[in-house]
Amino acid sequence: MRLYAWERYEPLEATKAGLAISKHFGEGSTIVTGRDGHQVSRFVRRCIVNGLVNNGSQVLDFRLVPSQAIRYGTVRQKLDGAVYISYFKNEVQIHVYGKDGKNLSAEEHVRIRVISEGIKDASAAVADMGSMIQYTNGIEDYVDYLHSRTGSGGGGKWLVDTQGDPVSLVVDALFEKLGIEHKTFNPMITSEGGLKPREAFIEEMTAGGYDHGAVVERDELLGCTYYPSRGEAVRYHSFEEMLLGRARTP
Repeated sequence: MRLYAWERYEPLEATKAGLAISKHFGEGSTIVTGRDGHQVSRFVRRCIVNGLVNNGSQVLDFRLVPSQAIRYGTVRQKLDGAVYISYFKNEVQIHVYGKDGKNLSAEEHVRIRVISEGIKDASAAVADMGSMIQYTNGIEDYVDYLHSRTGSGGGGKWLVDTQGDPVSLVVDALFEKLGIEHKTFNPMITSEGGLKPREAFIEEMTAGGYDHGAVVERDELLGCTYYPSRGEAVRYHSFEEMLLGRARTP
């Protein structure tokens, strides 16, 4: 579930969203931020941060990461919440997560929107502003966590379609750590670009003699599909769940 999805760049609305999110979590809250690689996501993140610190929140910015890395980081570091900005299917999308790393409820989304709509003007004394710290180990932390849970990589060659999501950074780092031979089929999109069709993925998997294939849906919220070289495809709720499922397979 998304807090907002805009087809246009809305800097004023994004700043108000940051103010409203901070008010929702409370004064002095510590909130994680992250974004995908599209340039508009970078600018929207800045607007969100402006709103957060204006209301006194402390911001821990993970910068360019997949959403699952900030969700994991929020839980691991026991922080108050997280905001993730992405650009997908011609929309700027803003996701908000609670301290449990999960999407806020529909009621909480409505509350934030109501707060945002009621903001007419905002300013803060410099001494009352929050602060921002850039955290550069978000992907490394998440990769270490996945590595600790999966153990060894096992045999076989993998083809992984990351659907243009920064999860490609996690896949590459994790599989290298596990010693798994692999290819990232759909690398991270940093500007304009389209997703490759599923048929192209299947064709390359067959032609390349891959033993395993996986398609990680955009932002992972739609799940992950595992493709064996023989047999039926299997759906999982996430890339992490797929890894654990494979780890349990004899």
